[in-house]
Amino acid sequence: MPTKLTQRQIIIIAIVALVVIAGLAIFILNLRSSTSGYSAQNLTIWGTDDPKAFNDMIAKYTGPGSGTQTSIKYTQISAANYQNQVLSAIAAGNGPDVFEIGNRDLPQWKNVLLPVPTNFASTFNLTTLGQDFPDVVSRDFVSGGYIYALPLSVDTLAMIYNKDLLNTAGIATLPKTWSQFDGDIPLLRQENSAGQITQAAAALGGSAASIGNASDIVFLMMLQNGTQMLSSDGSSVAFASTGGTSAAAGQNAFDFYLQFSSASSPYYTWNDSMGNALDAFAQGKVAIIFDYSSALASIKAKSPFLNYGVAAMPQADNATAAVNYAKYNGLAVNKNSANALAAWQFVIGLTTNATDENIYTSDTGAPPALRSVIAADMTDPVMSVFASQALTAKSWYESNSAKISDAVDTAITQVLDGSADSTTALSEAQSQINGG
Repeated sequence: MPTKLTQRQIIIIAIVALVVIAGLAIFILNLRSSTSGYSAQNLTIWGTDDPKAFNDMIAKYTGPGSGTQTSIKYTQISAANYQNQVLSAIAAGNGPDVFEIGNRDLPQWKNVLLPVPTNFASTFNLTTLGQDFPDVVSRDFVSGGYIYALPLSVDTLAMIYNKDLLNTAGIATLPKTWSQFDGDIPLLRQENSAGQITQAAAALGGSAASIGNASDIVFLMMLQNGTQMLSSDGSSVAFASTGGTSAAAGQNAFDFYLQFSSASSPYYTWNDSMGNALDAFAQGKVAIIFDYSSALASIKAKSPFLNYGVAAMPQADNATAAVNYAKYNGLAVNKNSANALAAWQFVIGLTTNATDENIYTSDTGAPPALRSVIAADMTDPVMSVFASQALTAKSWYESNSAKISDAVDTAITQVLDGSADSTTALSEAQSQINGG
């Protein structure tokens, strides 16, 4: 005769059964997630791009997880208040799942980001990152062996020139080195009888008051000149450290930049009183500016019929390898997101899919980030410059990019207004950045 179970035994068996059923359900859900994507999530994305680009990508998204019930909404945030608005939202617990960060800003965002989870290690890792994107992406968005963001575009400084002004000056070959560039200055610069510049050869040597990317151009020249930007342990900036060839390289690059705004220099061609460089270029008052691809839309809007071209940045004399300077955004995931796995699946799928990236570059006019799309753009008369330069782009670890740029711009201003010599100004900038 079967033994009759006690009430306690029945309860224990019921609990065990419930545990087994719950465990089986979790296993099935995990299996479904690993094979079918993290579905039924509501993803929010914040960025500074025009909504059209993201909405078009979302509508035609073909990466992992596409076709699931994932709901994705993009919100454009004003660039002027972007960082404060995102940080405030995250602190309040209602931040976006995915948001853009600058390629020089990982140190400022790292503590609120979730790197690529181990769930995706078999399909996306450091090796595939290097295969899919230019080397600069690994330097900018990898820390401690973890990937924190992925880009849709990699932009670089390029030489934008007025074809008519160069043709009139008899310049048949674009300068490839800074020495060749120096030689073109007297041909392009025009002055009136009082010695005032009426046509600038190039917008160089000024502060951010007239040249928005002034500090970026200085940093590019430093890197091209072999400057060691950081101390050996990476804890502080060192571009103006006393002693050693690297310190001399940093100071020489800074002085080289400033010569173009020094009235006593044979290469004097610009000063801050000449106004905004981009506006002056659109008005035909300056022959050459150095800017990112994002400036092209502004030039077209300001002067639709301007005959201009885009060329590679001049390089250091006798350089064995090109050095260019990158500025771009990457998509990162909020570590407090309830949909973090779905968010990363979307980011990886979007940024590594050539079809989706082509939608982004077509809508925004930005150069590509994927190596496969870069290769396809090598025949484009304009994008080929930015595409090829992305492969040789450099960057350096900036603990606070805004603070560093402001300090260098202050140094430029001090030299221009005569309140400090270039050596003192650059040294003070370094000290300010390092907390001195």
